[in-house]
Amino acid sequence: MIVLGMMSGTSADGIDAVVVEITGAPPALQWHLIKHHHTEFTPELRAEILACVRPEHGTVDRLCALNFRLGEAFARAALDAIASAGLHTDQVDLIGSHGQTLWHIPSGPDASTLQLGEAAVIAERTGITTISNFRTRDMAAGGQGAPLVPYLDVLLFTHPTLTRAAQNIGGIGNVTYLPSLATRYSPLAFDTGPGNMLIDYAAQRATNGAWTFDRDGTLAAQGRVDDALLRELLDEPYLRAQPPKTTGRELFGAQFGARVGERAKSRGLRDDDIVATRTAFTAHSIAQAYRDFLPTRVDEVIVSGGGARNVTLMQMLRDLLAPARVLPIDEFGIPSEAKEALAFAVLAYETFHHRPGNLPAATGARRAVVLGSITPGRRTEDGRRKTEDERRRTEHEGQRSAVGGQSSETNDSATLTEATNAATVDIDTLPTLEMVQRINAEDHRVAPAVAAELPAIARAIDAIAERMRRGGRLIYIGAGTSGRLGVLDAAECPPTFSTSPDQVVALIAGGERALTHAIEGAEDDEDAGGRDIAALNVSERDCVVGIAASGRTPYVIGGLREAKRRGAFIVSVACNRPAPIHDLADVSIAPLVGPEVIAGSTRLKAGTAQKMVLNILSTGTMIRLGKTFGNLMVDVQATNTKLRERARRIVAQVCNVSDEKADALLARCDGEVKTAIVVARAGVSPDEARARLRAVNGVVRDALRET
Repeated sequence: MIVLGMMSGTSADGIDAVVVEITGAPPALQWHLIKHHHTEFTPELRAEILACVRPEHGTVDRLCALNFRLGEAFARAALDAIASAGLHTDQVDLIGSHGQTLWHIPSGPDASTLQLGEAAVIAERTGITTISNFRTRDMAAGGQGAPLVPYLDVLLFTHPTLTRAAQNIGGIGNVTYLPSLATRYSPLAFDTGPGNMLIDYAAQRATNGAWTFDRDGTLAAQGRVDDALLRELLDEPYLRAQPPKTTGRELFGAQFGARVGERAKSRGLRDDDIVATRTAFTAHSIAQAYRDFLPTRVDEVIVSGGGARNVTLMQMLRDLLAPARVLPIDEFGIPSEAKEALAFAVLAYETFHHRPGNLPAATGARRAVVLGSITPGRRTEDGRRKTEDERRRTEHEGQRSAVGGQSSETNDSATLTEATNAATVDIDTLPTLEMVQRINAEDHRVAPAVAAELPAIARAIDAIAERMRRGGRLIYIGAGTSGRLGVLDAAECPPTFSTSPDQVVALIAGGERALTHAIEGAEDDEDAGGRDIAALNVSERDCVVGIAASGRTPYVIGGLREAKRRGAFIVSVACNRPAPIHDLADVSIAPLVGPEVIAGSTRLKAGTAQKMVLNILSTGTMIRLGKTFGNLMVDVQATNTKLRERARRIVAQVCNVSDEKADALLARCDGEVKTAIVVARAGVSPDEARARLRAVNGVVRDALRET
């Protein structure tokens, strides 16, 4: 999708907008920044914003009018950003607009938040569906509504071995602590205290309004930090409060700035000394927050926001946080001023896909929730918007991925599964323990990638179960590792769920010999895939699951084409998107685990992800078919000692009888666990129990309801 994200921070100096192309799902979200565009507020609008954030001036009539004025301003900024990207509005799928925060009460009985910039105006002027009002849902779930940007930080900047801090310095400072994947710690985020807000206020006073901020930290560099005043400022109670915590203009706004200014003048400080001292206050409050609240020292600090352009502030941070490296986010491919707008583009994308966008560990919410309010655009109402599946089918540039915070473009010859993993380029030089830690850190990406595909997996299960009830089959087709995984899953169904061998079937390129040998060229034979499907006489009653890590294996594509021609229901399982097999599928499943530890070795993360998906598909289907009672495998075939003991335990547990009575029941029912359960719990004969089970397609719960 092409998404436009917009943000106006507490400095209220204008609107940052980004146009970004986003595909995939966490943890392997793929993005490509197309354009960053900044729109200054007019002096009159900025003055009105700054007036309305003061309780004595922010009357309801002014707030009401400001909401629509800001909506118009955000709409114009959106249109300008789209034009500067060389796009038309009908090429943009979604807008995520944070709006302008006017007031924020993070906790207490009156906890609430207010962002203005009417989304209905934005949607009407642009015609694009707009998601806004992100913070309120987190607060409704018991959180503080902030910080929300850590969701992006975790996706972009978590590193296998380095512990990082993503420090944003806008009007307010906020940090996301990002432990390395090799540690036991979890991410943490909170507002560190003042950012640029107090510095901007002092710069305006020092220049009689000629400057709205301290350009490059020039004024601070000319001044002298007053240590006594700095100690007083660092005694602010907020700085000692435990996270989660947030703050804003309601604490560090004009009233605070005026008090500090009066105190500074009473001490005889010059204007540039005041700017220098306030700059030091921001730097020291950040360093103090790291010492007091971060679980460990950090290796790198990645700075975003306007503060990253303040040379004096950045040098103070480098001095205070040494030996950590302090780097502007620009070195990771993202303009400093663009990060928060990018975050709200990503959050809008997640909301559009019904996925949570808050981090409870950062905001204090009771649970992760889907954020924002959706205002449909004109084209959505007219029914002329492309669906996401249609867009996937028409994408032509390949994939974009985020590795270590940098966007990288790939094409058909360099898919995500074939890309080089930046985190493991030196793996052959590492001590063995660190080597396996790197491998294990990459494995941590698998379960979340599968979790992101659960809605698609659920749809596939329902379709497979419905067809199998009508006598259809579940047929896997794959090559290499993917084919072997299909064979393994099919082979495990008869002993686990008493399916007949022809109910769950697997095809592998090269036939049975390919299970233990590499059959050269087999996976490239598209016609062979079609012939193998035809040999099974596949029909509309069947479901065919194509498995290919790359999503482009010719054998699998040939098989799916033939299956589709015959009317079968098609499911694709690949670790790339877009991919040719998804174009053939009724349901596409794409756990995007990212580049492999060893480039192209898809038996690693991709294989693990595919195995998990197949496990869920077959297990979920069998549950829907009544092959379990609760979580017990009541259709087990007692073909060996272990399974006979399991059958006895199941009957004893479900029927609340001794092992001896369970053995007697099973003997009476020819070893049939389901029949034994119905006999014992319904008080019927084995023949009656079998008749009941046949009448309800073998579902034990339904058989027990029969009278």
